[in-house]
Amino acid sequence: IPSTIPVRTNFNETAFFAPQLHTDKNGDIVYSFELPESLTKWNLKTIAHTKDWKLGQLSGSIQTQKEVMVIPNVPRYFRQGDEVVFSTKVANLTNSKLPVTAQLDILDANTLQPLNTMFGLQQASQNTYVDAQGNIAINWTLHVPESRYEPVIIRVTAQAGDHTDGEEH
Repeated sequence: IPSTIPVRTNFNETAFFAPQLHTDKNGDIVYSFELPESLTKWNLKTIAHTKDWKLGQLSGSIQTQKEVMVIPNVPRYFRQGDEVVFSTKVANLTNSKLPVTAQLDILDANTLQPLNTMFGLQQASQNTYVDAQGNIAINWTLHVPESRYEPVIIRVTAQAGDHTDGEEH
């Protein structure tokens, strides 16, 4: 998998913006704002008022998703000597069965040097297929070294044709 796959890193639970928006001559408002990178359903609540304090509000939901998504089950921490089965779900929202390549990389959080070998990761990349509108679990076995005391970055990526996704924790 090329290292150019963008990875999502902002998983904040809330997105807040307080714009000062104005309507056009038709009374329409068009705006955009940046959401955190979690692939989930968001609740949207808006409140507006006129110059003479007439109020209006709108509530709804927004779903952020990709056609191919990685959904890793990331442990909160590792302990020296642990053997960990790290798993991720790869979801395919397209109407076609897709070949997918999933990759797990472990990096030193300070230097970004690869630590796959130190963690006993023999095969970082795995190839499989994901059914149309389906998902598949992919697992890697890790051996946390006794000599590791510094934080690590876990990066999971997947590519299925033109579709890519990645998460970094």
